Amino acid sequence: AGGWSPLDSDHYQWLQVDLGSRKQVSSVATQGRYSSSDWTTRYRLLYSDTGRNWKPYHQDGNIW
Repeated sequence: AGGWSPLDSDHYQWLQVDLGSRKQVSSVATQGRYSSSDWTTRYRLLYSDTGRNWKPYHQDGNIW
């Protein structure tokens, strides 16, 4: 078993998750992968109701 790992190791990789309907997401967690040099050091969180118009998530005036 394993997790998602990018085909190319660069700064342009992304992962899109379709939750099927509107949900309240209370946390996002990432972790490294055993015997792999791929890990996340930072990420941006965007959301969309339509899958077309993506907006950055804001909390306390900060963009995540």
